[in-house]
Amino acid sequence: MRKYRSNASSAVRFEYGVELAAGLAHFPETTSAALDIQTINDALGGQHDKRLALRIPVVKTRAAARFAEYNAERVIRSALRAAEIEDGGRRGRICAAVFPKGSTPVVTPKGRAQVKPMQDLFDRLNLAKVAGIEGYRNAWAPKLAAALGGLEAALAVHEEALAAYEDAFKAELALRDAHHDAIDRAMGVVRAAFPRDRERQDVIFPVLEAASKKGEVVPAEDADARGASAVAAQG
Repeated sequence: MRKYRSNASSAVRFEYGVELAAGLAHFPETTSAALDIQTINDALGGQHDKRLALRIPVVKTRAAARFAEYNAERVIRSALRAAEIEDGGRRGRICAAVFPKGSTPVVTPKGRAQVKPMQDLFDRLNLAKVAGIEGYRNAWAPKLAAALGGLEAALAVHEEALAAYEDAFKAELALRDAHHDAIDRAMGVVRAAFPRDRERQDVIFPVLEAASKKGEVVPAEDADARGASAVAAQG
């Protein structure tokens, strides 16, 4: 009797379950075990499909967040150039008040980490009291506020999509464990039904393909899912 590897993906487990259920259904003595496998297999397959469907919003919202970040950084750099012009073509009072270290500390962080430096920039602009700031503030505060709001909104939507995806993956992992346990129970049923009949025991269980052919050494979709939180942190 053969079982898939412990690191097998849901797709491999589901395919194995389909074939095993067919094998168990071949003999009256193991029909009940076939129904058990079919039940957990359908649950795993359904959850796997749900998780894959939830990946699409993750990718789309990640792209939206990336462009929101791009837009915010363009506004920040433009605001710095405008401050330099307002200061007479050099970094003077307005630049010192609003961009004390230039734009680098604001545009370098990525994803959620960029929100606070941008909020700090916006606050400095609103609180600055240096001469000539009013005209500059009236022109750039709305633009910076819009860019910041767009970035925060895009990140929030992406994080929501990512959370739904990660929850679906956790449920899928639990079903993988249940699937593995169901295989063990089916093996026990087969041994009890056909004691010392190794040929019949083996024919019920699927012949496993080599891991290299199935690409199961490191399932890409699983690595992607487990790394999703890191992706969110970077935007």
